[in-house]
Amino acid sequence: MTRIPTASELHYLRKASSMLELPTSTWATGTVLFRRYCNYQSANKDKTDPLPSQISMMVCLYLATKVTEEPRKQRDIINIGYKIANPESTFLPITSTTLGALRATMTQAELVMMRILGFEFNVELPHTWIASILYGMTWWERNGEPPEDTELVDVRLKNIAKCAWMMANFSVETGLVDQVPARILGAACISISIQRCKEKLPASDYDEWADIWAKTSGKKLRAVQELLESSINVEF
Repeated sequence: MTRIPTASELHYLRKASSMLELPTSTWATGTVLFRRYCNYQSANKDKTDPLPSQISMMVCLYLATKVTEEPRKQRDIINIGYKIANPESTFLPITSTTLGALRATMTQAELVMMRILGFEFNVELPHTWIASILYGMTWWERNGEPPEDTELVDVRLKNIAKCAWMMANFSVETGLVDQVPARILGAACISISIQRCKEKLPASDYDEWADIWAKTSGKKLRAVQELLESSINVEF
């Protein structure tokens, strides 16, 4: 049986990330790493699960804070996980024997997780491309041509950006991030959002838009868009 993250596990990752005040990139990276761990479990059904679910999720978030350079102390990661599992309890003091035991467990679990993931922690997210493409589209609308460089800037085009960002978040949780190149996935999120917001695609046709912003064919971008829409069903 294929091992995929459950709804409760995905909720756990979102809640822990929120309590730790992690940015989207760190939450998304941690979620993708956890999905990769689940893939490992699916491919090694004959082996005993080396890590409890809660420990494996917290380790993935801990690794993500390092990869995305959003450092959090190990004890803070542990305390958040402990608080979620025991909502009526207070945070563990530094001198707590329970905290000491959990720190030892986390340290060992981190080594296990790193080996399982093959020391491959790089995750390219569609969110970066969403911001970049929207910037380029805005420039093109103002100047009549695309910019020479669609560098990353902090851009939000209200409803389109909000919708595309949420689509990208769902693509993380459904596992598409590890299946589709980030630029194409980001462009698909924007294309769907433009349609849902009933806006006009800023190009002469879909193929031209796909070529300029996704650097792919319209046929391939449509296929990714259909895959993304079929994997989620969300109203905005």
